[in-house]
Amino acid sequence: MPSSPSLELFGRVPGVRLRRDEPMSRHTTLRLGGPAELWAEPESDHALAELLRLAREERVPVTVIGGGANVLVRDEGIPGLTIHLGHRSFFQSRRTPAGLWAGAGLSLEWLIKAASEQGLAGLEFLTGVPGRVGGAVWMNAGTRDDAGRMRSMADVVESVQVMGRDGRQRYLSAEQMGFRYRGTGLRDEIILGAEFRLEPDDPDRIEQRIKALWDTKRRTQDWSAPSAGCMFKNPSSDRSAGWMIDQAGLKGVRVGGMQISPRHANFMIHVERATAADALALMETARQRVHRQFGIWLEPEIRILPPPALQGEGQP
Repeated sequence: MPSSPSLELFGRVPGVRLRRDEPMSRHTTLRLGGPAELWAEPESDHALAELLRLAREERVPVTVIGGGANVLVRDEGIPGLTIHLGHRSFFQSRRTPAGLWAGAGLSLEWLIKAASEQGLAGLEFLTGVPGRVGGAVWMNAGTRDDAGRMRSMADVVESVQVMGRDGRQRYLSAEQMGFRYRGTGLRDEIILGAEFRLEPDDPDRIEQRIKALWDTKRRTQDWSAPSAGCMFKNPSSDRSAGWMIDQAGLKGVRVGGMQISPRHANFMIHVERATAADALALMETARQRVHRQFGIWLEPEIRILPPPALQGEGQP
């Protein structure tokens, strides 16, 4: 049976910042969620390995949080140990023969900037996507590029550095990652960094593509309130979740402090003192209405913690 983490015990691990009952509203783009029972920020790979070793010995459950995008934390919070790679040691980037290597904690905004400044093209499609390298690789984040083509991390990742729950590190090729739509074949591994396969290009042309994508995002997406991005995965390439939710007449529908965006139907925005229960109820409203109209159960794209997210057809 899982144990509760001891602040005193985990506090013995050097190079780790610890906080008990850390509000997850500070660490998610939705700005809501209950507390993490014990929040840990290791300052190095070694400190991370020691945390994992101790958690395994004490049978304490471990959750890893990146930039908090595409995450919904339930109101009861996250039990056990929550690890955040928020120290600057996980923000590094450097040139490689393939293109660019970046630490898991580096934001996608700074990843794109680092590539652009060095005249490396291929990451522009991530413009406007929130989050950090680790989480984006883990969920195979993707969106359309400036030519309207669907792109994802699977298209640009060369290799990934991971740490197992036993503290051992290894490198995985893109093929070994098992990339799929909004996911990978990773199980308990923690992403430490990734190498991206990029092409040389003129920095001015790269910046023009970034600007064009920003202009498109500002026109089509809702930036008026905190959001976790898209709520649901697209069920097919020809019918998006947003289109189905829109057709079900749900734009602007509200539950408590959460609302389906009037601009982008697959965006759920935090408009006023919302709870995670509000968000889950709003998602379930969308799932039920879409199923009633199209016979399809939408699958969450956002990660709901603690899991399981949705237990069975139509039941939160």
